[in-house]
Amino acid sequence: MKVKTIFGSILAGVLIINGVNVSANAADIAPQNVEHRDHVIELSLGRASGSFNMTVPAKSILRADKSFPLEAGETVTIKATYSPFSASVDFGLVDSKGKFHYLTVNNGTFDKTIKVDTRGNYVFAVRNNSSQSISVSGYVKY
Repeated sequence: MKVKTIFGSILAGVLIINGVNVSANAADIAPQNVEHRDHVIELSLGRASGSFNMTVPAKSILRADKSFPLEAGETVTIKATYSPFSASVDFGLVDSKGKFHYLTVNNGTFDKTIKVDTRGNYVFAVRNNSSQSISVSGYVKY
């Protein structure tokens, strides 16, 4: 039981520290650079939330096969863990023009909220910047 308490405390500390070190970015993604796999990301619940569990190959991006509408000012919360922890990973949303709005982490955990500035349809996406594949699982709430 002490191990669970210690692990929980360490994880909470990492999540708190992680909140200070994340920078927001946006990048255009050419359609040929976006890999579509309907079996990779499964948003398993309805409009309000969904879970995912996937493997992202090295130097690639995977995105959900379905978009969701958001109004300007709405937020999407993403909570995820991945391994290996040392990988640099971008979590975010791809808009209808192909621009990837993302936050970068490199410590194995992601717990952030992204606010959209423009009304439109968005797709959840994960980009692996490392030279090895990563395993990612988590939860999206929008």
